[in-house]
Amino acid sequence: MSLTIVFVNSGNYKLRWEEGPRTILIIKKPHDDLTDKTLVDVASWIHTKYPHTNVVVEPDVADAFADALPFVYTIPEGKRVEYTRVTDLVITLGGDGTILHTSSLFNSAVPPVISFSMGTLGFLLPFHINNYQTALAKLIENRNASLLLRMRLKCTLHGPDGRRLQAKDGSGRINDLTVMNEVNLHRGRYPHLTSIGCFVDGHMITEAVADGLIIASPTGSTAYSLSAGGSIVHPSIQTLLLTPICPRSLSFRPVLLPPNATIQLKIGDKSRGPAEVSLDGKETFFLDKNEFLQVCMSPFPMPCVNRVHAGEDWMKDINDLLKWNQSFHNKQSMSHYISE
Repeated sequence: MSLTIVFVNSGNYKLRWEEGPRTILIIKKPHDDLTDKTLVDVASWIHTKYPHTNVVVEPDVADAFADALPFVYTIPEGKRVEYTRVTDLVITLGGDGTILHTSSLFNSAVPPVISFSMGTLGFLLPFHINNYQTALAKLIENRNASLLLRMRLKCTLHGPDGRRLQAKDGSGRINDLTVMNEVNLHRGRYPHLTSIGCFVDGHMITEAVADGLIIASPTGSTAYSLSAGGSIVHPSIQTLLLTPICPRSLSFRPVLLPPNATIQLKIGDKSRGPAEVSLDGKETFFLDKNEFLQVCMSPFPMPCVNRVHAGEDWMKDINDLLKWNQSFHNKQSMSHYISE
């Protein structure tokens, strides 16, 4: 399906479809009764109101809801590349973790994603599920929407000679890994600090002795990186955040790098054990001495449908969810954000 994305202002983009979406993928939070019921309601409403639209769910969801949703389609587990080819719109039902899972399904281009909160708090949930009919009807019938292109990261793993690493199970080379929040290189189960050489565009900037290092996207700046002392970055800004985890040197502070930078983190000779690589809190790999990971900005951002006043939504989020810089004195002055 043909669609156009044009820049408007302040990091906001405008989506225009030539015709309404023909295939809609619904991703739900697992093992949750409320989300299960909502999935049936949303999928049935789409099927009834837009009968020519295909509704796609993940294979395990289709099996679990075979009786309630006999009309849904699936994409086989081994053919994830088909998600990019056939999907015109993604609906997520759950929390921020559901959106991170959605990102993992699309290693290349991502269709527009509209996310509904199920009552939980999150930075990536601009719409409440109580308004799903209004929000979806407006999106599908008007064939346009306001978008925020959330930057993602591309990560590759390399041996000492620079060649791409092979999977430990012998299944072949580890493919490019696309991450929405952060890449985390850490000591894992080993008790000793890890020695990590940090290179930017081929130039060594420091050797870190720490529990680990985080490379985060702006979206991930309010996740693990923030807990480790990293900066809060507006999601419309393109940058790579390099944040140390409990460094031995107190002068090692977080740094923001340009979006065209390529970062390499290499396990040093002084490390007493392998280091673990975690991607968005999942998918763990192990790197031995002189092996390294390489991270850069992915050419495939995640286009998230937002409300027109997305800047105000972000300010509301950091004040409502993080209680950012709130003291007894200024809590009342921020009440106009919290009460909306």
